[in-house]
Amino acid sequence: MSIHQPHVRPIVRGKTNANVEFGAKVQVSLMNGYAFLDDLSWEAYNEGTRLMGVVEKYKRRFGYYPKEVLVDKIYCTRSNRASLKELDIGLRAKPLGRPKAVPTEHVSPGERNPIEGKFGQAKTAYGMNRIRARLQRTSESWIATIILVLNLVKLTGKVPPCFFVKWLTCSARNVFFSMVMFRDECMAPLRLKPNFSLF
Repeated sequence: MSIHQPHVRPIVRGKTNANVEFGAKVQVSLMNGYAFLDDLSWEAYNEGTRLMGVVEKYKRRFGYYPKEVLVDKIYCTRSNRASLKELDIGLRAKPLGRPKAVPTEHVSPGERNPIEGKFGQAKTAYGMNRIRARLQRTSESWIATIILVLNLVKLTGKVPPCFFVKWLTCSARNVFFSMVMFRDECMAPLRLKPNFSLF
């Protein structure tokens, strides 16, 4: 704990290389490669209790519930499974109970790679694991900005190079309207595949 950062609390994780971690707990959902910061807290909590809140945020964001969710095993509690079943949302996770004699693959090993990769990109390329701000609000803004940059990097891969030339030659007002139109075009595919991952 730090006198300069009293908001940073120790969080017992039980990992082999770091039994106790310090910093914010961040809950991010991923939709077609775009990251959404759903929850950020400095307190220790069980992530499994917040799954349905994230699903409701998804509905507010896109106007409908996802067809299925792919989550880490900590989210696969009985109550979450029952709530998702009630909303007719598929859960891509290992089933409860003893494993069956005939192996059935519920989640392939690489399915969670995109969300794990986003966290790796945020930590190694943009320093999410090295936040140096002293104030709580500044640290939260820093984390949110890293998520924004991840999405901007994703968007730049979809933009043709001539679009950047147009940006440089247009007035600020035209750039704003171009960005709004481009955002609407980029968000349109999100309605085609309502699946998302949560970490």
